[in-house]
Amino acid sequence: MVAMAQTETMSAHRLQACEGMSAMGKKLFRYVEFDDTEELIAEIRKHPIGAFARGITGAFISLIIVLATSALALNLDNFNIDFGDNSHIIKLILIAVGLVLGLLALAATALTVVIYRSSVIFITDQKIAEVMYVSIFNRKVTQLGVGSVEDVTVQQRGLFPRLFNYGTIVVETAGEVENCNFTMLPNPNFYSQKIIQDHELYVQKYGN
Repeated sequence: MVAMAQTETMSAHRLQACEGMSAMGKKLFRYVEFDDTEELIAEIRKHPIGAFARGITGAFISLIIVLATSALALNLDNFNIDFGDNSHIIKLILIAVGLVLGLLALAATALTVVIYRSSVIFITDQKIAEVMYVSIFNRKVTQLGVGSVEDVTVQQRGLFPRLFNYGTIVVETAGEVENCNFTMLPNPNFYSQKIIQDHELYVQKYGN
């Protein structure tokens, strides 16, 4: 009975932490360890400009494929190749192949956008956790205790990161723990300060 009561308390605490999260955040939060005494500080999603750039690039590639195959079909007679009575059929096949490849490229683009958006970083008073999909069937969960944080660096290289206020947060860790690079994050200076403050409060509470 005691164990059941503790499980219910933890579930209620986790549900309370999920309030105000995005739909994707609520979905991925279940893969993160979260104690009943732990406090959620922030949920961070990747900047939408990354999804926009992927969508535009994929749509452009799809358009190029369709236009290139259509141009090839329309100019097939200029190649001085005698296709006989099959010329019209071959042109239709080229156009059809171009449309299929264009649709496949669009589908692949949509998939990359979904994978890009399926990434969430959670900052709690005890850890920094990232849940991300490397591919549609490959999920990666990284959890770093805030006590291991040594330094936090923000990288914003180029015009667009400064213009749209996104960048990379590099969390340097103590000992043999691997450093963490969180890319395409919105307002990186704000969240880097959150991590530093979180680390300082942790050290005050638990020591180094």
